[in-house]
Amino acid sequence: MSEDVVGSELVDVERLGAWLDGRGLEVGQPLAVAPLTSGRSNAMFTVHRGSSRWVLRRPAAVAIERADEGMRREYRILDALNGSDVPHPETVALCDDHDVLGCTFFLMQQVDGVNPAPPLPEPFSAADQKSVAFAMVDALAALHDFDWRGSSLSDFGKPDGFHERQVERWTGQLASYKGRELPGLHRVTTFLSENLPGSFEPSLMHGDFHMFNALIAAEPPGKVTAIIDWETATIGDPLLDLIGFCEIWGKATAGPGWPRRAELIARYREQRDLELPSDLSYYEVLYNFRMAVLLEGIYQRSLHDATRPDLVDVGDGAMGFLQRALEVLDQR
Repeated sequence: MSEDVVGSELVDVERLGAWLDGRGLEVGQPLAVAPLTSGRSNAMFTVHRGSSRWVLRRPAAVAIERADEGMRREYRILDALNGSDVPHPETVALCDDHDVLGCTFFLMQQVDGVNPAPPLPEPFSAADQKSVAFAMVDALAALHDFDWRGSSLSDFGKPDGFHERQVERWTGQLASYKGRELPGLHRVTTFLSENLPGSFEPSLMHGDFHMFNALIAAEPPGKVTAIIDWETATIGDPLLDLIGFCEIWGKATAGPGWPRRAELIARYREQRDLELPSDLSYYEVLYNFRMAVLLEGIYQRSLHDATRPDLVDVGDGAMGFLQRALEVLDQR
């Protein structure tokens, strides 16, 4: 059993191996564990044993509040998606025994693919940019079309009052960090409270869907092989996912050849055969407000996490998202 593992303070290889043996997973085979570079609220490691290739997902050393519950939620979502049209990593096993790694964690299958963030790697070319963008939209539409009511997620989340809870939830989470003040926040929260959408059709939503949380096939046309990082998933308004994707996509694909926001929204509308509101500014403000709070939390936790550097760039990103929310208000 290999012990050459970077970040072994988060993964005790001997205990992990014993747990895998107890689950009948490649019993007695040599074990190789290595950290993945993605994910800031949680830590991920590749786990290779025998002919199996898995990804282990666990809370970071300085974990977010109720991190173990978050692990169970993520696993439940991924498990419910098994066999569906939604591209995702298949689940392997969940561990709630803290004697193994000191926390709740889970294993999922390792999915082959590359990140679709521009610039696209070879053999993709500029001619493939639209197909990759539309593949992302199609994956999002498949997620929102997932029959969550007919699955094991029928009692998951609280879609009633979804929008009414947003301001209180995220301002409360921000206050829990006991960090710096975010300028202009009151203006943003006031707008959100006074401009709630009407009715909507709830769906399973990812909560942080963008090119950095997806993998595509390594060859054109770049079909999505997996949507990853489901920690903010819930049952809610799918338009928040759509606009969030458009917000991030627009920042990353400013060059020629990439479809613009209107094309992405049109593709989504066609895939789901529905009508969308003409004014989506509420969703633009809400998405950027949520992202500002989430990134601020990652930044504040990094200041107290000896296993990570101070993530000043993430703190700057939080301010950037808040500024974007204010810009949307200025443009109304």
